[in-house]
Amino acid sequence: MSGEQMTITTAPPQTRETLARSLPVANFLSFFAIAAVEFSVPFVAVDALGADATIVAVLGICRFAPQVLLAGPAARLVERFDQRAVMLGSELLRVAAFVLAALGLACAPGVAIGVFCLANISLACGSVLTAISTQVLIPRTFPDAALPKIYARLGIAESSADAAAPFLTGLGLAAFGLAPTFGAAAALALAACALLTRIPRVRVPSTTTDLTTPDTTPDLAVPRKSTLRAGWAVNLRTPALRTVTVWSLSYNFGQCVIEAVLLITLLDTTPLTAATFGVIRSCSVLFAVLGAYLADRLPPALRGGRGTSLFGCGAVGAYTVIGLGAYAGGGGGLLLVLAGFVVDEFCSGVVMVRVQTFRARAITDAERPMATASYRAANLTAVPVGLAVGGLAGVMMSPATLLLGIGLLMTVPAALIWSRPVRLS
Repeated sequence: MSGEQMTITTAPPQTRETLARSLPVANFLSFFAIAAVEFSVPFVAVDALGADATIVAVLGICRFAPQVLLAGPAARLVERFDQRAVMLGSELLRVAAFVLAALGLACAPGVAIGVFCLANISLACGSVLTAISTQVLIPRTFPDAALPKIYARLGIAESSADAAAPFLTGLGLAAFGLAPTFGAAAALALAACALLTRIPRVRVPSTTTDLTTPDTTPDLAVPRKSTLRAGWAVNLRTPALRTVTVWSLSYNFGQCVIEAVLLITLLDTTPLTAATFGVIRSCSVLFAVLGAYLADRLPPALRGGRGTSLFGCGAVGAYTVIGLGAYAGGGGGLLLVLAGFVVDEFCSGVVMVRVQTFRARAITDAERPMATASYRAANLTAVPVGLAVGGLAGVMMSPATLLLGIGLLMTVPAALIWSRPVRLS
């Protein structure tokens, strides 16, 4: 595609092989610990401290708002320091969050809630630093041909942790109590720190190749523009980048509109039980792991833009199936909902690997921190906006009708990512 960048590796082969094994393990430990605390903190706040819906919402805001508000400063830290220091620092922020959560249990309820908020803010800061640094580290360390495999391994690790952590954390809370569970999460994060010491000291280059105009010579180095606005412009620079960015925003927004009314609709129109809903969610996550596993094992014809288009189309198009199933109701409708979630998770497991690989090749190393920060901040913003729109619309109209309508509208981003610029990228 126009403007595609081959990655420049800075680590010797032995270092890359070691990192290819250790980084996914560190990723699993880190995401397992995060998911454990994300599960525990709201549960403890409600069950042990008597928190109401407002407090739960504040805890959620503390977990995600800093990732949007601090995206720019986080990208500048990634640009300034080497990636080993950034990754270790972000993991230590998680350790601090887990220690804070454990200490909060010894405080009075009002103080404990405040400590939990600080713990969530610390988690959020660690998350945004890791997300940006990872997207810098991988393309700078591994050769171009290895990118899909590395991103697939990281996707498997994250999805596996997300699937296993809530179940095992629930067992841990029941068997050992609160403080030991938080302590175990901190120990996992420290173990991840030990693995992250193997990361090479990769730095972001201070200049970039300007590809904003067709007549620019490929070897023209210009100063890096370190602002979120400049990073956002990179995400819209070429037709393929622009299409993928709009698709991703549409996917997150539409998914969250549906999420706001899904459970209400299913309880009203289908024979859904808590156990059935748990099975649907658990099975779906397992297919996300399978999708990430197969992402770098696709047939040659699907390893480029055609695969991105196909599985991107499937991920958002699955919500049309979910909307139809929820609207139809009954046992058959519930089976359609299950099928939709399975297709969504499987396709998203594949397409996330393909999109990360595409962006690693299409964005220069110097531009990557701010481009990643702005892309991630926009997608995180789409989540609460989608939930708010879904919640308000669900009050003003039938949730089942809203679910069907949004499900049908999801065919628009499905068609968008099937466009020619993405297929040929």
